[in-house]
Amino acid sequence: MSRPRYAVVAQSLTEDILSGRYPVGATLPTEQALCTQFNISRHTTREALRRLQAMGLITRRAGVGTLVKSNRIAQRYVHVGDTVSDLYQYAQDMVLSVLDVTDIEADTDTAALLGCPKGQAWAKLHGLRVVGSDAAPVALIDAYIARTYRGVLDDIEGAGLPMWSLIEARYGVTPAEVRQQITATTLNRGEAEKLRANAGDPALQITRHYLTGAGETYEVAINLYPAERFTYSNTLRIEQPETTA
Repeated sequence: MSRPRYAVVAQSLTEDILSGRYPVGATLPTEQALCTQFNISRHTTREALRRLQAMGLITRRAGVGTLVKSNRIAQRYVHVGDTVSDLYQYAQDMVLSVLDVTDIEADTDTAALLGCPKGQAWAKLHGLRVVGSDAAPVALIDAYIARTYRGVLDDIEGAGLPMWSLIEARYGVTPAEVRQQITATTLNRGEAEKLRANAGDPALQITRHYLTGAGETYEVAINLYPAERFTYSNTLRIEQPETTA
């Protein structure tokens, strides 16, 4: 799947800043100029600039324009997206290191977490996500896969694809709905050791439930991010009331 246009534009502008084409203190072209240069909409331009701003490369000032703030990327992963398809880019950016895979039957607490009947069989993957060769992991992941689809775990490490995409390719099951919950938390000692962080550090937990068209949950992914290593950014659009002629 091709990358979103805003991601392509953001990468191009990032390379221009890191190479010195736009040095620190310089002003980037206007939104209109970028629209013309890349043949994109104003919305796509703003999404690309928002990604650069989240990486700490630029700052935007009313009446002044977009200024280059730094030529070094902040040491955090920035996930920008509004659709399920944007999770492809997230998976491609990340390297998954599998620490453990076990077969479980959901006890009372796990069944409540997964939204499934008690005793249902699942496969549980425990691992770390890193960006490229970065030494510090970006996230600790616990992923639960309905036992029927356990076979995808043989293909997951190094695949560069989301688990739900591998399930779709292997079993023909497509997610009809993804329910996402974002929670602020802190790292316990075990989590901190694996993430090379400190116990008690603030963290962000993102839980996603993947459901079939029949409303059955078949995958649950729980990602735990140290706060200083991850930014989640999306856009909420206000629906305009319909007008009558």
